[in-house]
Amino acid sequence: MRILQISDTHLSARHDAFSDNAEAFASWVASQDADLVVHSGDLAMDGAGDAADLHHAMDWIRSLDREVLIVPGNHDVGDTAAIRPDQTVDDARLATWRDIVGPDRWVRDIAGWRLIGLNAMLLGSGHPEEEHQFDWLAEALDHAGPMALVLHKPLFIDHPDEEPRGYWTVLPEPRRRILSLMAGRPVQFVASGHLHIRRALRRGAVDHVWGPASSFVVGAMQEDLGGERLLGAVGYDLAADAASHAFLRPDGLREHLIDPVVDVIYRKPAAGTAA
Repeated sequence: MRILQISDTHLSARHDAFSDNAEAFASWVASQDADLVVHSGDLAMDGAGDAADLHHAMDWIRSLDREVLIVPGNHDVGDTAAIRPDQTVDDARLATWRDIVGPDRWVRDIAGWRLIGLNAMLLGSGHPEEEHQFDWLAEALDHAGPMALVLHKPLFIDHPDEEPRGYWTVLPEPRRRILSLMAGRPVQFVASGHLHIRRALRRGAVDHVWGPASSFVVGAMQEDLGGERLLGAVGYDLAADAASHAFLRPDGLREHLIDPVVDVIYRKPAAGTAA
């Protein structure tokens, strides 16, 4: 079975700075022999601030004419109050996502595998849905066959026990709870996006795969997080009890930098708040 992971498309109804890459990706996905596509978040450029971006993004998703399972990113439904107090994940943003896109967490059983999609933006948020999702995850992981998790933010950068990495990863406490729930379960890989890099490492029996972005890369405004700042996708080949992955590079992509246009594209938060 073949699965494609795409991530960080950052599609927008108002800005077309990266639309050439969206077109290249759409053509490439149509040419691929894949059983399923998963999208690891930041579907929209600013869905958390403008629902029009989510509508526009879903028009693009429907044009792929493939089954696509999507988890939300910070630019889709907001982030924790500590990181983005002007765009926190809340009931209204979750409702908008569910109305336009669909569930913010899901389970898909296919060919003996269980794929579990998590809403990473709830983790560490304190929103009541956070605890509901942990209960739901415990049930979802009660599966005898091989499994994989898909979420927007990676659980960590280098080590499962590392200190908080701020904007870049899941916070240590929810990370610990997820890893505890995974312990002893046949989880083969964790697929994430968010960092706009391609990178993979193995911790224990689990492959952690950072899917590259489809839209743009980040230059000097991003700290060194390892990996390669290249656009692309990930292909997973799933066998009966194991998986392999490879980073893929569709033709026609351009490594656009977000740095020169970030202040034009994104609304600035109120004075004194985080970006």
